[in-house]
Order: sequence, then C-alpha cells, then structure tokens
Amino acid sequence: MNGRQRHLPTLAVASVVALVILALLIGYGLGRDDDTEPGAAAPPAPAPAPQARPDSATRAPSKTSDLGLWQLVQETRESAGDDTERQSELLEERLSRLPAQQIVEFQRARHRLDQQAYSWDMWGAAYVIEDGCSEDCFRDFRAYLISLGKEVYERALRDPDSLASVVEDAEEGDWENADNVAPDAYESVAGEEIPAEDSDLSGDPQGEPWDDEDQDELVQRYPRLAERFR
Repeated sequence: MNGRQRHLPTLAVASVVALVILALLIGYGLGRDDDTEPGAAAPPAPAPAPQARPDSATRAPSKTSDLGLWQLVQETRESAGDDTERQSELLEERLSRLPAQQIVEFQRARHRLDQQAYSWDMWGAAYVIEDGCSEDCFRDFRAYLISLGKEVYERALRDPDSLASVVEDAEEGDWENADNVAPDAYESVAGEEIPAEDSDLSGDPQGEPWDDEDQDELVQRYPRLAERFR
C-alpha cells in the first residue's frame, strides 16, 4: 500500500467529523432568534396592555345626578302603578337609605328641574286644569309634573298642552305629596331640615304672561287641556 492510500481513512474520518459539527451549528442557529447574539439574554416579555377604564356611559348613574333622579322616579312610578301618593312614599323610602349629603344633592337636582318648569306657559296649563291655580298650587303642580317622569316632563316643557293625555287634577293626582320627599327623607336621616335651595321660587316665571281674565285666550292657548278640563 502506497502513502496516498494510507492517508485516505484519516481524511474520511475528518470529513465526517466536520459535517457533524456543521450540522450541529446549523441546528443551533435555527433553534434561536435570528436577532439574538449567541450568549445574549433573551428579550423581556412585553408588558400586558393596560385594561381600558369603563366608559362613563356604561357606569350606573349616580342617584344624585339628573339621570339618577329620573331613574328613581321611573322605578318608583312603575312600582306604584302611577299612584302619585304611593310613588312619593316609595321614593322617600329609597332616599332614606342614602347618606344625608346625597339626599341634599338629589334635592338640588330636583330643584334645577323645578326651575326649568317655572314658566308662564306651564302655569297656564295648571290654571286651565284647576280652573284657577295659586302660587302654592303651581309649586305643587311642578313637583307632580316631575313625578310623571322624564319623557312627560320634557315633552311638557316644549308643549304644555301635551299634558292633556296624561295629567290629573290636584285631587286625583295628589300634587301635594310630590314636593316633600327629599326634605322628609333628609330629616329622617339627619334629624334636621335639609340645607338645600328653597322650593318656593321667587320672581316672575319665564316667558310671556297671560291674562287670567281672558278665558278665551287660555282656551286657545291650551285647546286639548281646555277640552278635557273645562
């Protein structure tokens, strides 16, 4: 055997070993991230995305906001079967479960609604319904109007004559009972009178006044109410 033949096994073994090493290196490279240098620490996991805060429209309305007030009015109106006296009792019970300051805030929200309804147009509607309506009568009427709910209230602000289909007179509607629910609830909780705005609004109502001596004018102004109550 010559020298060239004696070196062939050695070269073959070296070639096999080189191929094995190359295969291991290739396998190692495929098993790691291409951007990571050998021996480098793995990149940290991404931080979890912050949870979105619930939108204010999806949260339950505060019982002391205007929206919360209307919600309580609707719930107690439905529970009372449109009986205003019973509704007032239920509403006072619900308010009595709240802290005193929340009852004050509820009364302030109701006072804002009362101010919006303090107009000559609304007073004229009450006047036709009762065939005469004093300041005290009108105050009770506005409280009763709020007790009928948001839809009736807002429609009446636009068109008081629309009340012809839903409103009752003072005797049937129990107007007096609707004005004192928050003050009575506050007194039962705090043991003193509620420190909120006076429910007796002063000054002239909004809008154009009417002449109580001109009955024809009132009939023309509130034709549906006049047809039902005159």
